[in-house]
Parts: sequence; structure tokens; C-alpha cells
Amino acid sequence: MSFDFDESCIDKSLPVPVGRQLFGLLSYELSHGDLPKGTRLPSVRRMAADLGIAQATVAQVYQDLRDAGLLELRKGSGAYTCLSVPQLADHGSTALHTDVAVLLNKAERLGYSPMELIAMINGQARMRRSQRGLRIVFAVIFEGPGADYVDAVRPYLAPNDRISMVTFDVLRADAGARQMCDSADLVLTFLHRESELAAIVPDAPILGLRFIPSDETRQALAALDPRARVAAITQLKDYIAIMRPSVQRFAPHVSDIRVSWSYAPDLEALLSESDAVIYATGADHVARMVRPGVPCFEYRHAPDKAVLEHELAPKLAALREARAQVAANERGQTAKTG
Repeated sequence: MSFDFDESCIDKSLPVPVGRQLFGLLSYELSHGDLPKGTRLPSVRRMAADLGIAQATVAQVYQDLRDAGLLELRKGSGAYTCLSVPQLADHGSTALHTDVAVLLNKAERLGYSPMELIAMINGQARMRRSQRGLRIVFAVIFEGPGADYVDAVRPYLAPNDRISMVTFDVLRADAGARQMCDSADLVLTFLHRESELAAIVPDAPILGLRFIPSDETRQALAALDPRARVAAITQLKDYIAIMRPSVQRFAPHVSDIRVSWSYAPDLEALLSESDAVIYATGADHVARMVRPGVPCFEYRHAPDKAVLEHELAPKLAALREARAQVAANERGQTAKTG
């Protein structure tokens, strides 16, 4: 993805302010895209000229993105991305075999036999099972897809870890839910919602995860008929401007894409004229409005596996190591006083 925007990216006929459209467009690309850290954004003047909107609107959006933790504004230099994009490593048995070989070589250099190394691994495994597991909370927007996000994280958890899910709406309304986050070892959420969550539960240990379009979504988009009149429907007005480029990214062969939001007054008419319908997560009711025989599927995201491997897994390991150190210190104090 890049910042090659033009006036077609912003639809001034929609009942959504252009600034809100631009914020959603940029926040999506900054948190879901593949832009390296330190990538410079177009200047305010150039972005405004390319999109045909006021410079003051672009400047305000850049400041809002900075406040959301998605941009760095350097005085006299411009705006830069501040999020790193981890690269996905091999998740198969090849990577595990490589790790085992490295561990064996290290043990040999330190004078440990393979059997001694196995005994050490067994001991660590028993200790891990006996320790109290981590308490993790996943803050989501919608419960349905949230359950899938939790399932994506489970392979990185220990057997005695506990993970629960809570929506942003519940967190805003329920003090008990906020207390659950405050007392958790780690609270997960979407990268572009991290600042919003921190405002709700400022004392919670939060980790924002980068999300990317799911494999199922990419395959469904690639299979669209190039002649189809496609309706792309968003649930949140903030992200109405991202629907067309999101579809075109994986369906460049489709040219007729019409964008709307899930409660637009003319939605029913748009759906009746469409040969395929794509709806964003949360707009499930749109599927019930589509006439029989018309392809219809959700544009769903999933946690980036590279982030789970290179950010979440090390974070969980560090939390367990810190807990083990505290337990060891407590046992030492008990031995001294006993």
C-alpha cells in the first residue's frame, strides 16, 4: 500500500465529512498496511491538492493521527509513520527444527549433553505447568469476529493461561469490566484502537496488534467476476473511504465498485442493482438484505501472524519470566525468615 491518493479516494457526495473519511483512510493504511517505519507522508499541501480538500482539514487529520499514536510529526520536516511492520518467519516444522539445532549447539558449547538438555527442558515444562497462568483480555469491537481473534491468539498461550474477551461498549459502561482489564497481565486490542482503549483503562497493560485481511477474504475477492457490479458496505462511517481501495487491492480486475454504509437510506436500492456484495465486519445484517443467488461475503481481518510471533510471543515470555523471578525472590525471602 502507498499514499498515491487522488480525488476519487474521497467521496464528497457521502453524508460523511471529508476529514472523517480521510482519517479513516489513513488510519487504516497506517495500522493495516505494509508501510515501513519512517515512511514520509505527503505534505499537507500536496495531500490537500491531490484530494481536492482544504489544507486545514488535512492538517487536522495529521494531528489526530499523531494523537492516536499512528504518526510522528517532525517540525520542519513533515509527517512520518511510526509503526514497525514485522516480517513473517517460517511457522512450520522447519523453523522449529532450526531452533532445536541452535539449542543443541549452544548446549554442546556449554558442556551439556543432549540428555542433560532434555532434563532441563522437562523441568522448565513442569514449572510452567505449575505456575499460575497469565490473565489476558482481548478488547474487541464486535463479539462475533472477536471470538475468532481470540482463537488466533490461543496457539501462543500456555495451557494454564486464561484469555477473555470484552467489547469497547461494555468497557465504557461497566466498571467491573474495566477492573478486569486493570488487573490483567496483558490487554490486547487493535493497533489503531490502542490510544482509545488507554483512555478508557489508563492503568491497564495494553498491547495493540496489527490486523490484515484474512486469507478467506483475499481468496473471495480474487474470485470475483471482473464484470460484476460490486457493492462494498462498511459498518463504521469512519472507514467508508477505505472500502474501494481495500477491495481493489485483492480484486484489481474489478472496476465497478460502489461504496456505501450499512444504514444508508439508499442501501436497499444499491444492493438490488449489485452482482456481488461485500460487507465490513459488524454489518452482518446487510447479508440478509441481499437477494438469493448474489455472492455475498464479509471483508474480515485477522491478527497478523508476524505480529503474534515477533511481538506477542516475546511479550508473553517476558511476563512469565518476570513472574518466575518474583516467585523465586519470594521463596528466597521465605527461606531466610524460616
